[in-house]
Amino acid sequence: MLATHGPAFVAMFQNVLPIAHMYLQESDPAARQWAICVFDDLVEYAGPASSQYASEFLKPIAQALRDTNAPDLRQAAAYGVGVMAQFGGDAYAEFVVGAALPAMLESLASNDARSTENVYATENIIAAVAKVLRFFGGKLPDAKGLLQTWFWALPVCNDADEAPATYEYLVQVLSEQPDALLLSANGTGSGNDPRALKHLVSVVVEALAACSFAPELVQALVAIMQKTMASLDDSARASLWASVSPEHQRALQSKGYI
Repeated sequence: MLATHGPAFVAMFQNVLPIAHMYLQESDPAARQWAICVFDDLVEYAGPASSQYASEFLKPIAQALRDTNAPDLRQAAAYGVGVMAQFGGDAYAEFVVGAALPAMLESLASNDARSTENVYATENIIAAVAKVLRFFGGKLPDAKGLLQTWFWALPVCNDADEAPATYEYLVQVLSEQPDALLLSANGTGSGNDPRALKHLVSVVVEALAACSFAPELVQALVAIMQKTMASLDDSARASLWASVSPEHQRALQSKGYI
């Protein structure tokens, strides 16, 4: 209904609200996840008009982002933050920047962020941070620092739904402000930092090997990989290529990217 009617459905959402609210009170994380997904859809398809219900779901989403025992719940919450940034408008900016973003960064910094049970939640957070940077960048106190954090948190290779938009944003940033990514991990120096270049190639190679993208995005990512490798001397290029796993090298070869 939300996908079909969009903002026109907002007035009727009052009929769904008691059910969603009831599920938010459940102890079962799966029930709370269902409710958060309903509110995610509300924001995604109703846009700024959804903000009239924001008081019903912002606090539960903030709590879900910090729930270390329920990665699926955390994933749904992170997706919600992303759609708030992309579709929700300025009414959500204070919550996204002030409450949600610190919780997501805390999750990214966790030692087990890339564990099997957490990787989808982590990749949804990475994707959400990209949307925050893209749509709320002017509202961030340290957009440059957040961009670095986002870059070093990549790749996104398990979540097929979120990967394309995430790498489209990577291509955009590299086109518009390449030095913003190719600094050292602590944000100092200017351009062509060896660790940053190695990470960039690793991220792009892993994405090309594991994901299916539209031809235009594949072309852009292959061009980034080739340009980065060409910028290195023979020794550095050989060393960097040797760091790519044989499995990924074979995947790129089989897809005709190299």
